[in-house]
Amino acid sequence: MKYVTFNRVKIQNFLSVGEIPVEVEFNKGLNIITGNNKDKVDRRNGVGKSTIADAINFAIYGSTLRDLKKDHVINNINLRDCVVTLEMSLNHDGSTTEYKITRSLAPSKCYLFENGVDKTRDSIVNTTEYIQGLLNTTQEVFQNCVVMTINNATPFMAKKKLDKRKFIEGIFNLQIFSNMLAMARSKYNEVMKELDIECARYEEISNSIDNYNSQKQIAMNEESRSRKKLNDRRKANLNEIKQLKDKRTSVTQEELVKYTENILKIDTTVPEITKKIQNIISAKSTLKATIDLKNERVNKIGTTDETCPVCLSTLDDSHREHIEEEKAKLLAEIKETNITKDKIEAKLKSANDLQSTLSDKRGQLSQKLNRGKLQLQEMQNIEEKIKHLTSLNDDIRDDLLSLDKKDNNFDKIIKSTEDRLVEVQQVIDKIKEEIAKLDIIKFIVSEEGVKSYIVKKILQLFNAKLALYLKKMDSNCICIFNEYFEEEIINEKGKPCSYFNFSGAERKNIDLACLFAFMDIRRLQGDVAFNFSIYDELFDSSLDERGVELV
Repeated sequence: MKYVTFNRVKIQNFLSVGEIPVEVEFNKGLNIITGNNKDKVDRRNGVGKSTIADAINFAIYGSTLRDLKKDHVINNINLRDCVVTLEMSLNHDGSTTEYKITRSLAPSKCYLFENGVDKTRDSIVNTTEYIQGLLNTTQEVFQNCVVMTINNATPFMAKKKLDKRKFIEGIFNLQIFSNMLAMARSKYNEVMKELDIECARYEEISNSIDNYNSQKQIAMNEESRSRKKLNDRRKANLNEIKQLKDKRTSVTQEELVKYTENILKIDTTVPEITKKIQNIISAKSTLKATIDLKNERVNKIGTTDETCPVCLSTLDDSHREHIEEEKAKLLAEIKETNITKDKIEAKLKSANDLQSTLSDKRGQLSQKLNRGKLQLQEMQNIEEKIKHLTSLNDDIRDDLLSLDKKDNNFDKIIKSTEDRLVEVQQVIDKIKEEIAKLDIIKFIVSEEGVKSYIVKKILQLFNAKLALYLKKMDSNCICIFNEYFEEEIINEKGKPCSYFNFSGAERKNIDLACLFAFMDIRRLQGDVAFNFSIYDELFDSSLDERGVELV
């Protein structure tokens, strides 16, 4: 336990204290501080008594009990060199340390000396925090348990609920739970922000997976359409190849050569036959002329005249016999010539027939040759087309193989994204676990949690102390606090009423009883004890003589 002994305070240019320093040394027992108003010799008010309490509070915490701006703290006549020096001793575990605090305004400084060694920190704020750490007492607790200014500080019962709670936490050393609650709430807010971020990431990744799946489906549909299109083309090509193969004939180049050779033979033979026919026709014409001539002679030899038509001599029987012989001879020659003519005509007919046959044969061969050439060309065209279609099918097969081997990376991307989604979900689960823990922690360190539990443990003692002091103050009411430090005041008639229903003196009794009870609880906490208590303006007009005696 720490024992704090305030030894002396020195004040200069602070509030009503001017250039001449005022130094107060604190002795054991009851110290009554009074004074004379040098401006108004018949008055004892306004002499700077309250300034002493303000100076002690200012030295420790850097502010006055009254809510004053720093410009108003400096003496309004000198307006400079505002200095307060507080000397105190701190005994802890049998070891005593001497401290001196010097705090000034215009200029603003704060110095701390420990056994004469300068322990001032790098800033006024840090030095003030160090001093508060030595005393282990908040300003609210100090003002209500050590330096009590009834008229300059708001009484506990008149404080707002939040201010009451802060003060109670100071009295019962529960600030750590408020700090823990603030830290837990801060951490909770940070974790909630982190959760929002991770949830946004989860939604973003989930949407990405949906997009990738949609793109994958589109790609698969496109691939399916491409595959179907390729297979349809391949099937159509195969059908066309089959039809082309069915159209192929058995004609060969050798057959065309044979046709050509036969035509050449015919073309070689036909001129000879034509020449022969011409010779036969010429021979036939000669024979016909001979026959005509001989028929004419026969016709002339056969006259019935008495004279020779040639020599005009008279014809006798011998001449007539000779004519008959001659006529018979001519007829025999004509007959023989006609036989020869018939033979020649037979040859001519045979030659004409052969020529016609050869011509027909040549026509047939030419047709076969032309048809064969067309068929052969068509065969070549068919083969080229089959070859082209086969090549197209080979390309289609390669395209199908490419589709089979094609890796659109969607599966890998989706798998990778799903892995990221799982990782984010794991992070979210951990965050939710942390949030659940923080919810528990927040409840534990909240008003309804451990603080309520601790307050319940000491509430009976506090209410008993409060009832004791109310009784000693001869108050006409009782006051009971619950674990949330919500008060219930019951007047002497047994009816609940408000703090503000009482008169000024009655409220003063309640305020003083609360102050004394808080002082006892603070001492019982066992962490720090001060060697004095200051009661500023305690015996004012609100209390009568009996009330002052009871105080």
